Amino acid sequence: MQVESLLDVGCGRGAWLRAWSEAGVPEVFGVDGPYLDQKTLLIPRAAFEHHDISLPFDLGRTFDLVVCLEVAEHIPESRSGTLLENLARHGDCVLFSAATPGQGGAHHVNERPLEHWADLFAELGFRCFDAIRPQLRQARRVEPWYRFNTLFFVRQGAPLPGLEELLATERMPGEPLPDLAPACWRARNAVIRLLPPAWVHHLARLKHRFQKGWRGIGTRNPQEPAAGPAGEPPGGAGEAEAEGAEPATRKPT
Repeated sequence: MQVESLLDVGCGRGAWLRAWSEAGVPEVFGVDGPYLDQKTLLIPRAAFEHHDISLPFDLGRTFDLVVCLEVAEHIPESRSGTLLENLARHGDCVLFSAATPGQGGAHHVNERPLEHWADLFAELGFRCFDAIRPQLRQARRVEPWYRFNTLFFVRQGAPLPGLEELLATERMPGEPLPDLAPACWRARNAVIRLLPPAWVHHLARLKHRFQKGWRGIGTRNPQEPAAGPAGEPPGGAGEAEAEGAEPATRKPT
């Protein structure tokens, strides 16, 4: 897929955007809530705008690819449709992942099955393709939430530029999406579902702080993270979580 422009909704400091830029995407742009300190951005300030992504926003243009990875679980359920409308407003192709029930994390207030999001996208006129998860299923260097949760959506009627092979992976509305996670991950999630949300929140913050300290003493090469782009804590919106921030666009209910 030829990507000349890319928008990351819920971009945090912009580590994924930096990675996309280093991979050769000429134009990247990110939006996230007013809680984010622009002094910490990993991308030029001109490539970022503050927006509460749980409310409607319009940048006045579209992008070849819109990305929203592990963000939707931080948005109240009542604003789920608004978030997806924001994504649809800015492009015909959307790369999307969101935490599933029991995944756990700080400020996770909206963990839903993947079918939930696929059906919401279908209501907006988007086709769902499950081509990425099978390819990442055994990629243990990639964090589980990206391996097991990432779906690709294309607006009805939009071309599939160089992606005709996607057709075999299309998920029709109402069809189930298989759980590709191994038994150990599913068992982990089942246990987490039994815990009070406040416990899960605090455990996630402790985990992020531990990982941050572990990286800080040089035990991991920051250029070779286990999960995502360099310099970014794992888990999408984990950066704000690791610092114990109260993200303005990801308020717990």
